[in-house]
Amino acid sequence: MFENIIGQPVVVGALRSELAQGRFPPSSLFFGPAYTGKLSTALETARALTCVSGEAAWSCDCHACRLQKDLSHPQTVLLGPRYSDVEIAASADALLRSRKPAARHLLVRAVRKLTRRFDLSVADLDDSRVRGMQERVGQLEDLLAELPPEGELPPEARLARLLERIVLAAAPVAAQVRVDTIGIGQVRRLAAWSHLTSGDSRKIAILENADRMQDSARNALLKLLEEPPSSVSLILLSTRRAAIIATILSRLRPYSFASRGAEEEKEVLTKIFRREGEGFTGLRAFFLAWREINPEKLQLLARRFIELARAPAPAGVDIVQEMAELLPEGAPRRGRSSRETAVSFLEEVAAGIGALLREGELPIAALERWSDALRDAAARIESLNMQPAAVLEALFHRLRTEAAA
Repeated sequence: MFENIIGQPVVVGALRSELAQGRFPPSSLFFGPAYTGKLSTALETARALTCVSGEAAWSCDCHACRLQKDLSHPQTVLLGPRYSDVEIAASADALLRSRKPAARHLLVRAVRKLTRRFDLSVADLDDSRVRGMQERVGQLEDLLAELPPEGELPPEARLARLLERIVLAAAPVAAQVRVDTIGIGQVRRLAAWSHLTSGDSRKIAILENADRMQDSARNALLKLLEEPPSSVSLILLSTRRAAIIATILSRLRPYSFASRGAEEEKEVLTKIFRREGEGFTGLRAFFLAWREINPEKLQLLARRFIELARAPAPAGVDIVQEMAELLPEGAPRRGRSSRETAVSFLEEVAAGIGALLREGELPIAALERWSDALRDAAARIESLNMQPAAVLEALFHRLRTEAAA
């Protein structure tokens, strides 16, 4: 149980104990920074809850575990936005590099982390955009069928062409998912699905980026959390616990995920993505590179942003112009778009503010105000789909006001 989770010994130990004793709660929150394994751990929890043998060892060959491992179990559903395009591209690259069953398994799971969000049981079919993706999701499943779990892989050139087709086919579906919020239509369908009988099997719903939820969806989810069916487990995931409303938080058992250490991140890069000794400083740098974002350039620009926000009088400074290269216009390349880039930039600004606090150059009161401003900016970009350049310009002026207070 949880053998495939690298790091997180505290939370994994707690989950292993609770699951073994039948004490895992009906509603929970997995929260912590990005790249800490929250979704992987939630999926392993789902496997443990449905395992027929009850042991849920990774080697378990029961029918439920086989379905859970390739993310095709009908009683486990996924909702919420996710940046899947880069993960799929990185997983395809790992398979092309190694041609091993584990890498094939990685790619299948990466694709289904995307496609399972369009399951008819929870997809909001009243949304024309969602209906329009159903055919593309079917195409992706057809392409995965050319990578059967057993047997030889296609020759290298043919495999490369197949993987390119998978990455290209996934791109428009991923573009839809990464800007979506969890809407009331999805939550209503989730509630209806939750109350359907499922025989002896337990149902698990995993809501990723649960802080990015419409107000009406929050109210509908609250009703489900107040009276959850006994056979259903709801697992919410978030990088921003503070952005989840208190009435929902009070009904969730929290599980805190810590940032992985450098050696643990190196292990993920080596074992999972087949990247050994290639100079990446960690998972964040790895995924930024896949978006064609230079981590060092991003860090320098974040420092410049903070310095100007704290400067007495940055007359004549056009911060939007300085960030023009950071925020690309037009179609994204390899997962790079202004929205994801702006969110990565906000993460870098948050790290820079934390460094100022540790160095004694920023009072705690100012940290709280600036942190609130960053959370608001992220919500405007991710949940309200506002233009990143406008949001960052407004954030800059708000930070200046807070710094002068």
